[in-house]
Amino acid sequence: MKINIIKIKNRCESIKQILWLLLISVGVSAILYFAGNVKAVAGFDVSELEYRSVTVESWDKDFSGGGYGWEVKTDKDDAPKNEPYKVQYSNLQSEREVKLLKGTPAQVRENMNYADAKILGVKYAFTFPGENTVTIRPPHVDHFVVERPRPYLNEVALGADFKAPSCYKDPNYQSIYSSGNRAQMVDCIYGIPLPGIVKAISVWVCGRGNEYNLEGWVEDWTGRVHILKFGSVDFIGWKPMTVIVPVSIPQKQDVFPPTKNIIFKQFKLRSRPDTNQDTVYIFFDELRTLSKIFEVHFDGAQIDFDKADCERKNYLINLLRSNSRNPDSFGTVADCSQAPGPAAAGPAAPGP
Repeated sequence: MKINIIKIKNRCESIKQILWLLLISVGVSAILYFAGNVKAVAGFDVSELEYRSVTVESWDKDFSGGGYGWEVKTDKDDAPKNEPYKVQYSNLQSEREVKLLKGTPAQVRENMNYADAKILGVKYAFTFPGENTVTIRPPHVDHFVVERPRPYLNEVALGADFKAPSCYKDPNYQSIYSSGNRAQMVDCIYGIPLPGIVKAISVWVCGRGNEYNLEGWVEDWTGRVHILKFGSVDFIGWKPMTVIVPVSIPQKQDVFPPTKNIIFKQFKLRSRPDTNQDTVYIFFDELRTLSKIFEVHFDGAQIDFDKADCERKNYLINLLRSNSRNPDSFGTVADCSQAPGPAAAGPAAPGP
């Protein structure tokens, strides 16, 4: 019996040693694994995978010219479409009002000492419960125009009196599509082109507990509109609301430049079955994107065929600079005034 007990003890010691060896090997493997996957605070410098938060609308500047920033309409409006936009409007079924106000969410630190920081304030109400909808969109002014040529011929453009159009009202805005005679239709879209490949869209919303759902509408380069659901605004105070952009929305092609920007068209607020008829006050600030803004650089990218070619390559940087308080952080745009013009006769080639 003593021998058997000794053998059992020896076996137990052997098992303990094996277990300790296993634990040590697992620990060493874990250390090596985490050592090989250490992440710096700022992340790795891999430009192709870099995503940046970009403010595309801060409502700090009034491009409407009337102090209201963006337009607000309800689905119960009956105002004539050919009349100028009214910042205050009401009928027997609804009322609405919009204005720009001084203010900022406390957590948007870059705005705290910015004297010109503004927010978009919206007021609306409906007489009857049910399916009530409010639309909040950029005004139809040149700043929010996006010219998008159709990638195919059109029977209207083939007419004898066709003239290449410009979507801009101000002649100082130059259209890169109005100089040619190609039978090409150009769609005039109002909205905000979002820079780069967009992974997510966010906006700061100050709610007061009203039972409405918030949507964001975007249009892709093929002309299809997609509805992104931010969620309920049934909360009180400032809150950042975020929506992921599905990978099913096309944003690039295998050409240069590869990015095909999506356009933010509008917000929509929709009532819910439990929505009451209280007057709604709601505020918006800092419409942002999380975007991959990497552009391919190659030997030959600096060659400009003409001014339109140069401006097309400047497009991304112009988008990034247009709403930034520090535009120089996004680089400089090329001087397209130096781009080549039409071919001109040069000195005759020497004879044989």
